[in-house]
Formats: sequence, C-alpha cells, structure tokens
Amino acid sequence: MTIAAGTRLGPYEILAPIGAGGMGEVYKARDTRLDRTVAIKVLPAHLASSEEVRQRFEREAKTISQLSHPHICAVYDVGRQGETEYLVLEFLEGESLAERLVKGPLPLDQALRLGIQIADALEAAHRIGIVHRDLKPGNVMITKSGAKVLDFGLAKLREEEPQHAASRLSALATQNAPLTSAGTILGTVQYMPPEQLEGKTADARADVFALGATLYEMVTGKKAFSGASQAALISAILNTEPPSLSSTQPMSPPALDRLIRTCLAKDPDLRWQSAGDVGLQLAAIADGVETAPAQPAKLSRRLGPWAATAAGVLVATALFLRPGAPAGSPGSTIRFSLSPPPGAGFEGSIERSCIALSPDGRQLAFVGVETKGPGRVWIRALADLEARPLVGTEGANSIFWSPDGSSIGFFTERRLARVGLSGGAPVPICDVVGGFGRSGSWGAGGQILFASVAGDAIYRVSADGGKPEPVVRADPAHGLMAVVWPSFLPDGQRFLYLAYTAPRETTLMLSRTGEPPRAIAPLRSRVEFLEPGYLVFAREGALFAQRFDPTAGRLTGPAIPIAPEVNYFLSTGWAAFTVSRSGTLAFHSPQNELQLTWFDRTGRPLGPLGSSGGYRDVAIAPDGKRILFSRAQKAIGTLDVWMLDLARGTETPVTTDPLTSEFGGVWLPDGKSIIYTVGGRGGAPRLYSRQLASGEERELLPAGGFQLATGLSPDGRLLAFDERSAAGSSEAWTMRLGGDSRPARFFPPGTAAASVRFSPDGRAAAFLSSESGTLEAYVILLGSPVEKIRVSTKGANLLSFGRDGKELFYVSPEGEVVSVPIRTAPSLEPGEPRPLFRLAAGRGWSAFDVAPDGRFLAVVQEVSGSAQPATIIVNWAAELSQK
Repeated sequence: MTIAAGTRLGPYEILAPIGAGGMGEVYKARDTRLDRTVAIKVLPAHLASSEEVRQRFEREAKTISQLSHPHICAVYDVGRQGETEYLVLEFLEGESLAERLVKGPLPLDQALRLGIQIADALEAAHRIGIVHRDLKPGNVMITKSGAKVLDFGLAKLREEEPQHAASRLSALATQNAPLTSAGTILGTVQYMPPEQLEGKTADARADVFALGATLYEMVTGKKAFSGASQAALISAILNTEPPSLSSTQPMSPPALDRLIRTCLAKDPDLRWQSAGDVGLQLAAIADGVETAPAQPAKLSRRLGPWAATAAGVLVATALFLRPGAPAGSPGSTIRFSLSPPPGAGFEGSIERSCIALSPDGRQLAFVGVETKGPGRVWIRALADLEARPLVGTEGANSIFWSPDGSSIGFFTERRLARVGLSGGAPVPICDVVGGFGRSGSWGAGGQILFASVAGDAIYRVSADGGKPEPVVRADPAHGLMAVVWPSFLPDGQRFLYLAYTAPRETTLMLSRTGEPPRAIAPLRSRVEFLEPGYLVFAREGALFAQRFDPTAGRLTGPAIPIAPEVNYFLSTGWAAFTVSRSGTLAFHSPQNELQLTWFDRTGRPLGPLGSSGGYRDVAIAPDGKRILFSRAQKAIGTLDVWMLDLARGTETPVTTDPLTSEFGGVWLPDGKSIIYTVGGRGGAPRLYSRQLASGEERELLPAGGFQLATGLSPDGRLLAFDERSAAGSSEAWTMRLGGDSRPARFFPPGTAAASVRFSPDGRAAAFLSSESGTLEAYVILLGSPVEKIRVSTKGANLLSFGRDGKELFYVSPEGEVVSVPIRTAPSLEPGEPRPLFRLAAGRGWSAFDVAPDGRFLAVVQEVSGSAQPATIIVNWAAELSQK
C-alpha cells in the first residue's frame, strides 16, 4: 500500500514517503492542529487485519508513549482511518546507524558516545517493562542531538507461540543483508541472543545481547556473527564467539572488548544484567578508565553516575600529574571529562576566555555561572574531585594565569584584577579601556597584555597596576579594523594576536614590543602555544595543532587534528580551549542544541517547531503565521537569520553569509520587512533593515557600539535598540524610522536600562534595569514624567507583552514565567505578578515571544541539559608518535 501525498489520516496530512520495512510503511506528514512535522508509520495489512493484534498494538502504543527520553523516538499518537492502523512518531532528520556503517566503522569516541546513549535509552524502557526485542543498527537513527532508538516495543507484535527457530529456517544468504522475518523469528537474526532463537521468553537481557552485537559492528564495521545461510548464522550465534576487537581495530581498549564479550555471553545470567550496567562501563571507557574484569551480576549497581568521571581523573592524575613528571613524558595519552560543580555551569561567552589551564597543567580555572548570582572564578585541581570558588571574583567573565601558576588574572565588567590562589582579596590592576575585557596573557617581568571586546588596541599593563598603554593599535582608516586575542610565547616577550583587516580577512600576527609585527598565516581562530612546539587553534569547528618554530616565527607541516568538535565562533575568533606548557589540553565541545517549542499557560509543551540547533532569539510575525529566528551555522558558529512558515512547516534562510553573523531580528508592522544586527563587516555589529521579498538591505546607523534591536512601536515609526557604551555596559536608545533618524537615549546617560519593549497600544514601555543591584523588570508611561514602576520581585531577564496589551510576561532567573496585569489608560497601573509555571530542570531559556492566538510562548529550550563537561587531554604529545 502506498499513500499519496495530500491524503489525510485523521488530522495528519501525508507529505511524502520515507521508507518501508517489516513493520510497515513510514511517511513524512504534517500535524494540521499543531503545525509540526511528524512521521506516520502505517501497519502492514497482515497485522492490521487481526482484531486481537490491533488491540494489542493499541495497548503497546499507549505503553510506549509513556517513554519520554532524549534518545528514544517519541510516540505522539495512535489512530485508525478506515482499515488503516497508524502510529504518529517524532520526525527525525539524519541517517540510520545501518546507513552510516556502510561507510565503515565509527571513530571510537563516536561509537562510545552513541553506545552510551543507546544503553541509556534501553535502560529507561526496561524500567517500565518495555523490551525492544529488535535492537539493530537499522533501528537507531543518528541525528543532530545524538542517537535515537526506533520501534520500541513494536517487535512484540510479531510474537508467536514459542517455537524453536530451527524449524522455521530458510536458506537465505546472510552475509550482505539483515534477515528480519516478520511472523517467524522475533527480531533480526544477526542481533538475536540464543534464548530468543530457541523460542524462549526474552527479557531485558536479550536487548543487552543485541546492544553488544551493535557495539561490535560500530567499532569494527563487521557483524559479530555471520553465515552462508540462516542456519549457519544461527549456529554461529549458538556456538561460536566473534573475533576480538583488536583483530580488526588494534587500538581499541581491551576493556571494551571485555564489555562486548560479556554482552554477547550465551547464557543470559552471565551477561551484564541491565543496559544501565553497560552504559556505566562505556562511560568509564570513554573517560579513559580500564574497567575491572566483568562481574555482570554485581558490578555497577552500587556505583553512582559520578564514579566514572572521578575514576578517570584519578587514573590520569596517578599516571601523569605526579610531582616531577616532565612535559611530554612517555606513556599513553589520557582523555577524561570534568563536570562543573553542582548548581553551576561553564560560562560559554563567544567573546571571552572562560577556561584556562595552569602552566603546569595540574589545575583548571574556569568561570562558573550559577543559577543565582553572577559568575565567579573556580579552581579545580585535576587530582581532586571538587572545584572551589575564589573569594572576591564575583562578576568575573574572562581569565588567565600568571606564568608561575600562583595567581589568576580576571576581568569584571570594567576592570582587570588579579587574585592569588593562596587567599587574600583581589588586587585591582586597571580599568579596561574600551569596555569589557576579551582576553589577557601574562608574560615575563610581570607584564600583562589584554584586548577589549572593542578590539581597538592591545594594551600592556604591569601586574602591579598602572595605566594601560597600547602596544598595537587598530587603524580602521587604513583597513586594520580590530586587533584581539594576544597570547605570549614561552619567552614571555613575543606574542601572537589576530588582526582583522578590510574587507573580511583575518591574519595571525607575531609581535614584540618595539618591533614591527610579522604576518604568520591567515587564520580565524585565537591560538595558544603547546609544547613541544605547536600552536593550537580551531578551524571548521575542529581543534588542530600545527608545528610552530617560535624563533623563525613560522608554521610548518600539516595541521594535526586533536578533537573533531570544539565550541567555535568564527566571527570573533573565539574557541573554547586552553592548553598548558606541559602538554595538557582542555576544551568544550559544541553546546547542547536548542529547540523552538510551543507551551501553553500552564507550562505544558505543545510540540517542537522546526529543527534543533544553536538558536539565539525568536520573534513571531504580527499576523502570527511566521517566526523569525537566528541560528548558528554548524561547525563555525556564525549566526544567520531564518524564517519559519508555521502553516507549511518550512524553514527559509534570510541570510547565509558564513563570514558574518546576523541576529536579533524584529518585525515591522506590515510583516514585509525586518530589522536585525549584522556583525563581521568591520567595526562593531550594527543595525540594518531588510525587505524580505527583494532582499534589499540598508544600514540604519553609522558605526558605533554594538547595536541590537529590542522593540518597535505599534505604528512602526520608533525603534528601540541597545548599544554597548564605551564603558562596556548596554544603554537603551530610540530612533525614528524615516525622516529625522538621529538616535536619542531612552534614559539619561549612565542609566542602567536596556531591552525596551513597547506595549501594543503604544502608551507604555517595559525594560530591564540593574539599578537595584539585580536585573529587574520595569514599566513606564511614555511621554509622562511619572517615574518608572518596578514590576518584578526576584529578578527578570526576558520580557514580552501579550498581544492584547493586558499582560507583561517576564522570566525569572530560576526559569519561572511570570505574568503582570497591565492597564495603561487612563493611567499606568501594573497589577501583582502572578507566577504561571516553572520550566523543568535542565531546560534553559534564551528567548521567547507571545503568539497572537494566545497559545502562549515560542520558547528556545535546551534539548539535553546545560552542565556540559569539559574534556581534558593529558600527555597529548604521546599521540604524535602514532600519527
């Protein structure tokens, strides 16, 4: 049966076929009620024709729909149209694991990561009594957010009375094609355990066997069992062991071979007793830990999820961080993860250095962002299990070490300071010229180099304090737009930096005070020097090292990959890594992807919108039919403006330039034009308007500070925007569109106010201000001398008026959505704040808007949590002999 495009199954409109298999045909479809794309699985006729099977199918679907897990394909609905039974599933974009394995085995780190995710999905299902029974590469999708396991529990529909498989054998070849015989053998033969082949009852340990077979194939690119016929294949599963991993992949960890062999034990009592056990062991191997010999019935039930990371740190410390261990000492490279402290996350600013390894590689400093309060500096010795905050560093946003490792230099909003690790209050060094500090580097003789986010110059100042003096200046009149990211070489005298030149070129430069700079190479990433003689940098979202001769100032040889993914933002040259002179590295992988999601007023999710990705902001069109948003390009991080058509479910890029970032869009009332910010064309990011139909673009203001549109009056004549001042803070401005377009401050100079939003009737405005010491929401009646009225009580960071103008919504720092009733006539009268709902733990907000139809919010929501760990690589130089 093939269903034509445009056919309706209940409220679902078929768009196109996706594929077919033993469990039926799958179609891409649109949910006409929620305007979202879904997958429709239509059951085959031989299953749908049986009333008993249909009833069992509905019971199974209801059970499976209880599963809510980031690595399980969600079941949204079950229905019947005439004689057609169908399932409504989450629509996934990517490729199946089976399709990926056609290209060969997976890299070890990817195989471990996907294996952990699959094991976690199985464990979640097993907890509520669901056994997959047909886990195989064809039932695993590789998506942007990781592995997604399909068809949970559906294999149970094929179940028959127990019958020995040997009585139903065919002579089909099994070398090249999976063997799934619906209604005969329950599952796909290559991944079935002996008890399932013998017709015995299969429990969760059957899935553990299938997981082992899948892991084997992921690592080796070969099936664990094979045979010239189905009979030969079953005989192999019942009587033989697969070749060791090392016979195909000599560098695979012995612990992984032991783990998979335990999964594939013939006797289910000798296997790992849960998928959770397997996941824990995989996590330990991924962290560089040799697990103990298998004891499946006892091994991991008493271990907390922190154990693998802790063990990885201790192993690395014992082997490579012992006192007196020289840089680049022989031995194996160790990789492991470090998580942020409880209640805090790693700062991920795209303009500042937020992680820094000590020169000896034994301690990691980082800016920790907590749920409550400003960021501060934390120190984590790699030999310890806990991090500790440095007193007095509240408000820190960028950090670097002294050469002897005894002190940390850090920037706050307008100041550079230093603090000793042994205790004591921070010591101010200087005010930061040009606003926020972007990065610093501490050289010989106590000299510090730093650059601000403005990039106007690289400044030198003594660590003892004093007035900063420029050593390299930007010169926009002659094409040198910005100079940023200074980094001293080991001699503490010469330093490297990035020079942004017109029109859009970036060059790595080598300089020394009093000498003319030298161009090294075109590069769009900050760099750090790593022994024994390499520069580390990012390119296309990956981390590389390249041989560098500091005496000659020359890069030689090929770039050597260190990590396939590092958090990187091409526009600013920022990359989330740090190195020590001893050969230790630390880096962050790209941040968790975000998802646009509808919520109602109670906090109930109504469904995702569009695909997941690195979203920054969102704005619903005046007619409610389109959504404007900005999203990061994969690997390079630069932002583009996109438009999502809610009726069709289609996403259309408005901008596509990979070397510039466009973001922060607001709609004009006619819905035909937008205003947004463009960065990367020289100077600070600034405002442009754009006609959507023609693509015609116009700069609204001359170069100034960083400009970001925040609101537009209902008549479309008055634009509110924030501009970063010379002091580094943002100030609210307005400008008339058409006629006299000279900008005017929304408040007197120095007033801490930003993010202005106009009420729908144009009589009032809401904004954020930190004048109380905490960012709070305020409202004011426009054109009236009446003072502003504070409406939030415990902090606010996002604002939006309801489209009827009767409510103002804001989000508290704890993620609580609050409604404030607003009356603007005859006078401004805000009501009492009313909390509506709080987001569940692990969901982070970065933007929201209110729909005209009152569905409530289009929210940017984190897909999989925020406390992403850092990866540590100890003794990286040991890998060079293997390359």
